[in-house]
Amino acid sequence: MASAAERYLFPLLFVSFLSLLLLLSALSGFTASSYVFLSHLPSPSLLRHGPAQPPSFAYFITGSGGDSPRILRLLSAIYHPRNRYLLHLSSDASDSERSRLAVSVRAAIPAARVFENVDVMGRPDQVTNMGPSVLAATLHAAAVMLRLDGGWDWFVTLSAADYPLLTQDDLIHVFSSVPRDLNFIDHTSDLGWKEAQRVQPVIVDAAIYLARRSSYFQATEKRKTPDAFKFFTGILHPLIPFAHHGLF
Repeated sequence: MASAAERYLFPLLFVSFLSLLLLLSALSGFTASSYVFLSHLPSPSLLRHGPAQPPSFAYFITGSGGDSPRILRLLSAIYHPRNRYLLHLSSDASDSERSRLAVSVRAAIPAARVFENVDVMGRPDQVTNMGPSVLAATLHAAAVMLRLDGGWDWFVTLSAADYPLLTQDDLIHVFSSVPRDLNFIDHTSDLGWKEAQRVQPVIVDAAIYLARRSSYFQATEKRKTPDAFKFFTGILHPLIPFAHHGLF
């Protein structure tokens, strides 16, 4: 009887150990991943992209803890199968809220399950408004969206407080007549008042070096405007070649 028990003991322990490893792997994959895929893996788009096709947009939608309903409302209003969407809840939101947001998207927008073009960031960026961490988070999002799908034409950032005035069909129709190499950047580097108020102030952003702080302070002194490069301003809706240039 003892030998029979010993014969089944090893397989039982092996299966239990293997199950534990799989469970830990799944948990670490969720917490360490840069994003929670609704589609789990980047998959080829079901729609064609290119100069002869209607344009498409990559939307980066951001919000804080508790903003999931507003993000879902905005996503429902601007969803289109041709576009790509990346949803970001800041670090004050819990992982369970991000998971619930992903589940809510699949339930509220059935087309997202078919076209697999909506994703939720799993590792949030710490962001401070008016600090450089906003730019870092935007660059990170652009890099993620290029990895997911490089078929879009313009990169658009929105917050949970935004709401569209045009439908996506109308927007795509308008941009169908716009050259794909058009960027929304001012044609001059003469900054005017922006130089003294946006370039020269010295801002220390705690979100850059502290994981759980999003405050910033502005020094009383100002710096000289850098002369090693030029500043250009504009609306943050860059086209995909500009995103490549800024990242790589």
